Amino acid sequence: MNDLLNRSALEQAAAIRRGEVSVEQLTAASLQRIQAGNDAIHAFVEVAPARALARARALDKELRRDPSARRSPLWGLPTGLKDLHMTRGFFMRGGSRAYRYLWSPLDDVTSATVRRAGMVVLGKLATSELGILPTIEVDIHPPTRNPWDNARTAGGSSGGSAAATAAGFIALAPGSDGGGSIRIPASLCGLVGHKPTRDLVPNPHKTFETVGLSVIGPLARSVDDAAALLDLLAGREHAADSFLAAAQRPPAPLRVHVTTENPVVATEAPIVAAVTRVASVLQSLGHHVQDGAQPTGTVDDFLPMYRFLAAASPVLFESKLQGVSRWLRTAGKSVTHAQAMQARDLFTQRALSWMEGADVLLTPTVAVTPPKVHATREMEPGPAFYEQAGLGAYTASFNASGMPAISVPVWVDGHAWPIGVQLVGRQGDDAMLLALARAVMDAMGALVVPTAAR
Repeated sequence: MNDLLNRSALEQAAAIRRGEVSVEQLTAASLQRIQAGNDAIHAFVEVAPARALARARALDKELRRDPSARRSPLWGLPTGLKDLHMTRGFFMRGGSRAYRYLWSPLDDVTSATVRRAGMVVLGKLATSELGILPTIEVDIHPPTRNPWDNARTAGGSSGGSAAATAAGFIALAPGSDGGGSIRIPASLCGLVGHKPTRDLVPNPHKTFETVGLSVIGPLARSVDDAAALLDLLAGREHAADSFLAAAQRPPAPLRVHVTTENPVVATEAPIVAAVTRVASVLQSLGHHVQDGAQPTGTVDDFLPMYRFLAAASPVLFESKLQGVSRWLRTAGKSVTHAQAMQARDLFTQRALSWMEGADVLLTPTVAVTPPKVHATREMEPGPAFYEQAGLGAYTASFNASGMPAISVPVWVDGHAWPIGVQLVGRQGDDAMLLALARAVMDAMGALVVPTAAR
């Protein structure tokens, strides 16, 4: 069973359909792996074994009753939901003591979609407080650690989703991304992480997230798995133009512009090596690859959006928030929606200028290798935010612009696990990006990244 857990999501689901394993057996194996390994990385913050197994048994009964019914390609798989989602029967703590006792009697749109697809919700996955920071070091539970190296961060804010997937607790999970929150942990944990085009996937956070930075998207160990989950989230798993079908068709020759320079942060040598490897692969696949301009903009340029959204989050007990959250919310109370949208428009124009003459941008996902846990613990809130903001130097612009972007795991000599490299397309180019990412991983001989499970 351990071997099956280390295989791709689609392979696991196919094994269920063939009768090689039951949903209950796969769910029990996932729960056992969580029990054995979660204390080391704190990916899951709440697990409901009895409910998960009951759901699995009900799905097995359904399969026996009607084995030929049309089902999602991911039917029967166990997964988890980020702890920013309202999920029936679970707490929604949002990584914060301010939400410690918020229990949900209902599902938001993401949770409901996952359940309708016949997946088994094992529990809730760690997030940074209010989804703000790109690392998870919160007051409500221990830090979320990288399964490849427990001394290092798994990233954030979807770090629990990434850590659980990389560790092989689950095969894939939805995440949310408002400045890199899918792509950053995907990069640090050696996964595929896709930030879809704005409004492609229904977003349960839109009531309070009125700037339009945040999107819901997949984290997985293969492009095919990510595409299948994106289909599910977007309601396209049975469509003729599904993302899974599109991902398996190599794209026509594209113009690719490459950069490894950024005004916010210096890019480390292993990251440059990973980008260089992908550029070489793309050239060998017949794409036109050339150096591109470096991005423009600073953390201060992005801050009006982040401050406004932090202040807009509903919080009953301000005193229970962490220092960085309070620091952002205090400044955000003087930022208007118009000012936040003006900042978004500025980044959109910069991103479009950056894309000029190109079909695809190739950049690092994160400029540095995973930082150590507690690297900013002794800093004051402002300096701590600026230090961590460097993790989003290559990702945040595309949340503002609404463009799709995907982090692809790349093996580099001398590095113990894959490094994320980012491919960016124009709005609506999600299918092309998935196909390009898959072609790159295929050419590198690693369509599925192995788990970090020992």
